[in-house]
Amino acid sequence: MSLWVRRKMAMRFLYAMNFLHKRGVCHRDLSYRNVLVHTYNEAFMVKVADFGLAKERNSDLTSTGSSMKGSIEDPALKSFKDFKPVNDIYSIGFILNYILTGKENLVTDGSRLGSIIQKCSATNPADRYQTVWDIIEDMRKAECPVG
Repeated sequence: MSLWVRRKMAMRFLYAMNFLHKRGVCHRDLSYRNVLVHTYNEAFMVKVADFGLAKERNSDLTSTGSSMKGSIEDPALKSFKDFKPVNDIYSIGFILNYILTGKENLVTDGSRLGSIIQKCSATNPADRYQTVWDIIEDMRKAECPVG
């Protein structure tokens, strides 16, 4: 796929996640398998799937026995009950990386794309983007060269 198509996919994924977070919903199980791309001739649609572990803001519905099950787990998250949008953002970095490069290993080349991905997936949540909208704004500004 061309860079233009991959970038468009990435943006559609980000808009979907922004929609959820603006409505107070954390996905809590983002993975490569939970982002679906449906193609129609030359067009495509990006869908975020599997909301079995999703949680609305201020909800106390997490069982004390719930454990993290996603393929991309935030190392800073000590308790699933404490999950916040910034924890989804950690996973978003890995998924953006995969959409844009086709690789699971994070880009570390110092490019604008690499900087965006690294900021999403920073070990310390305070060093990450705090909202998906901030990622969208930086993606809009970036040329996002992919190697």
